Amino acid sequence: MDGLDLQRLITALLMPLPLGLLLVVTGLVLLAASRWRRSGWLLAVGGLATLLLAALPGVSRPLMAGLERPYPPRPAADCPRAEAIVLLGGAVQPLLAGETRGRLHRGSDRVWEAAQLWHAGCAPWVVVSAGGLIEPPVVAGESAALADLLIDLGVPASALIVEADSRNTQGNAAFTRAALAPLGLRRVLLVTSAWHLRRAVALFAREGFEVLPVGADYRGVRACHGLECWVPNAGALEETGLVVKEYLGYEVQVRWRG
Repeated sequence: MDGLDLQRLITALLMPLPLGLLLVVTGLVLLAASRWRRSGWLLAVGGLATLLLAALPGVSRPLMAGLERPYPPRPAADCPRAEAIVLLGGAVQPLLAGETRGRLHRGSDRVWEAAQLWHAGCAPWVVVSAGGLIEPPVVAGESAALADLLIDLGVPASALIVEADSRNTQGNAAFTRAALAPLGLRRVLLVTSAWHLRRAVALFAREGFEVLPVGADYRGVRACHGLECWVPNAGALEETGLVVKEYLGYEVQVRWRG
């Protein structure tokens, strides 16, 4: 396990679901010891409260909207002119043994967004920035699948630049700079999930890019109403986890390392 793997493990443990469960289990263990019963109750109740609050749409939606609000959706035809479109990974699962194509997930609309920007003439190049470890059962990284999707959407292979070495957003920025420096390209349309843009924009700007943010995968646009806001569900729990991850990532990668 390297430093990045350790960072990811710590981040995963601080997500609402594992953190809440850890507090509950620790509390239950302490309840078995009479001298720690008060602490046990506090931890168990705190864990349950963490899980409940994180799973409420009335909590997750405003938090998500706070990250997305600075980057409202806009038509590709209204884009400012740039030198390259940079598409970040997180839209396709890595190719596993026995599979013939990558599996799309919710963030895959960012691929469509990048293709639309290219077709609108916003920039002549599309940089696919997505890497990850290639070890069993993974047989190919995300970048190749993203490039194939862009070609299927009408972007010619001659317009693609593939960066396949990065493992996180910080690496996306650094390796993209290395890929574009020989071409002298600095003004980029950065395409990723809207809730991820705050951190991504800061990291790319730190690498010397003039960043024009383009959001996709909007989750906080639709506010909840009435009773819906206070009924826990798995989707809200996932959204709260993404928000926590983004704030942690911003503090560590931008503020602390900046």
